[in-house]
Amino acid sequence: MAALVGIRGQNFKDRLYDASGTITTGGTAQLLLPVAQVRSSLLILNLSSGNLFLEFGSGRATAALTNGTVSSCSVTNAGFGFSIAPTIKFMGGAFGPMGNPVAAPAYTLTGLPDWTCPNSPASAHCVMTGSAPNMTISSIVIDNPGSGYAYPPYVLISNHHNDPFGCAVPSATVGMELIASGGNYTANGSVCTTDQIGIFGATTGQQFMCKFTL
Repeated sequence: MAALVGIRGQNFKDRLYDASGTITTGGTAQLLLPVAQVRSSLLILNLSSGNLFLEFGSGRATAALTNGTVSSCSVTNAGFGFSIAPTIKFMGGAFGPMGNPVAAPAYTLTGLPDWTCPNSPASAHCVMTGSAPNMTISSIVIDNPGSGYAYPPYVLISNHHNDPFGCAVPSATVGMELIASGGNYTANGSVCTTDQIGIFGATTGQQFMCKFTL
């Protein structure tokens, strides 16, 4: 006996979108999905005889402190495909009520985004290289070092709202590996990643399947 269609199924159509394709230029990262609406399911499957690699979100960087202030940022993933410089936000970095700094406990990892931030957070901006739509992040300039940091904050790099395509760059040594002939990434639930996704393969023509629902 077939299951009854629920209320949602009577009012909404869940369409399956297909972004399957091939590696157009071996050894060069390419955009698989730009920033999109919330997805309810996502499947990426490696159909080729060589490994593929995925990266999610925008570029990445880490922060360094000097006397409780952000003194510098090191770009750890310059990204690719930007048309507009992404934005920087420092998250976490302080302990105590209302962001008042206290010594970080020994078990704390640096760069946790879900802790409090100090009362005077830092600010910064990205310096880009190249020209649109193929810019990458060259460096990060500290505009305001802030104060009261107990440990280095998490550096959140987010695409400009008019640039959904810039993405962290995957390579044969960076990103989530999908092994040959069936390696996959699957997300299925009420909310899946909405970040942009980049894909890398060493050989032109490597095939992959990418399907998702909204």
